[in-house]
Amino acid sequence: MRASVVYLSTLATAVLGSNSTTYTLPAGFNIGLVKPDELNSWCLGQRNVCPQICEGGTKQNTCDPKSLQFSCICSDGTTPDVAPYVQTVPFYVCEANFGQCINAHPDDADGQKACKEAAQCGSKNASSLSTTTSSSSPSTTMSLTTSTDSSSSETSSSVAAASTTTNAAIAMGESYSTGIMAGAMFLAARMFL
Repeated sequence: MRASVVYLSTLATAVLGSNSTTYTLPAGFNIGLVKPDELNSWCLGQRNVCPQICEGGTKQNTCDPKSLQFSCICSDGTTPDVAPYVQTVPFYVCEANFGQCINAHPDDADGQKACKEAAQCGSKNASSLSTTTSSSSPSTTMSLTTSTDSSSSETSSSVAAASTTTNAAIAMGESYSTGIMAGAMFLAARMFL
């Protein structure tokens, strides 16, 4: 009887374990530096994006905020690669790992350059899968904002990724508006002088 219980529990673990995604955290990433509410938010993002990546229903869609182990299995039984997408666990871990790497290399331009080169975070938007398909893949630009709280000498960092294709239109508009404004001011000055 005891042997059959052990056998059945081993079999159940093997069957259930085959449906989960084993996500390996990148070298150097310290999950302990991430606040629990952030980890919960990351898992919420992962669970929200999984059905979009699957373009419909999911068979399994879980995430454990303590370990960041997640499972995204589509209705047809396939396990999609979620790493190229924003708002997934690999995306959030990549951003946080970049921030931790930068913080580990203060005043070290070469170390920070290596951090930036190693940060290959996802940039695809899963919500656009069902609406449009694009042949180009936008790149991700990493930026880091670091603030220090003087009362506790605790340093925190937040990392933001922005799609260069989205920001290109804004940058182009800003450069043209600056030129137009400068031209208008020049003409106004000529008229009065």
